[in-house]
Amino acid sequence: MKELKKLFNFKNKVVFISGCNGQIGQSLVNLFLKLNAKVYGVDKKKTNIKKNNFSFIQGNICNQNEIIKIFNGIVKREKKIDIIINNAATAIFGKLINRTDKEIEDVFKTNVASIINIIKNYTIIFDNKKFKKGKIINIGSIYGFLSPDFKIYSNGNRLSSEIYGASKSSVIQLTKYFAVLLAKKNINVNCISPGGILNKKLQSKKFIKNYIKRVPKNRMGKVEDLHTAIIYLASDFSDYTTGQNIIVDGGLSLS
Repeated sequence: MKELKKLFNFKNKVVFISGCNGQIGQSLVNLFLKLNAKVYGVDKKKTNIKKNNFSFIQGNICNQNEIIKIFNGIVKREKKIDIIINNAATAIFGKLINRTDKEIEDVFKTNVASIINIIKNYTIIFDNKKFKKGKIINIGSIYGFLSPDFKIYSNGNRLSSEIYGASKSSVIQLTKYFAVLLAKKNINVNCISPGGILNKKLQSKKFIKNYIKRVPKNRMGKVEDLHTAIIYLASDFSDYTTGQNIIVDGGLSLS
């Protein structure tokens, strides 16, 4: 038991989370705070989270100079960054026939380019400061490898777009690429692909009902369903796990 507690002890860990103000982001911030880690959250919008060991940074992760400044500030204060969680993402829900160039650019810039930007600059500071070990966790989606079932959508529902799926497919591929590239540096890179996460404020009752029909576990996901996979990939237990995409979808992708 002492060994288990040691492996899941994040007391001296420094965690960086992008998109910390969203539904999943806030949940991950609170998770690592409960695990006694020091957490730095970045988002465009201000957060209401005010807790010990949590520092909020308002910034644009798509801007390379901002990321460099953010990383330098964290390392100056903490001397290291142990865990990177690339959680920030944006989605477009309009129909294909109305797709604009700006929508395409915004989705790929936030969901793909920002991850390259973060990992690139984390690698540079990792080398310069001679860090010993790093864990990177990307948040993908089942729609990165699976087409949506369009029968569960109707007018007024948030239709999963082609560019969102394409961007999340890129996240999964980037995970594999960086896992191989950074393995010799002792940096593990993995991905978690959630299924639909319940959000009654944004999802209609009809959508929720139709979605649940597709799920063998007979419910939509909760943000807490992601926690076990996150803890595993962030912990020393996953030192020999890299380049993997852990699917947390209640079995939907199997049905």
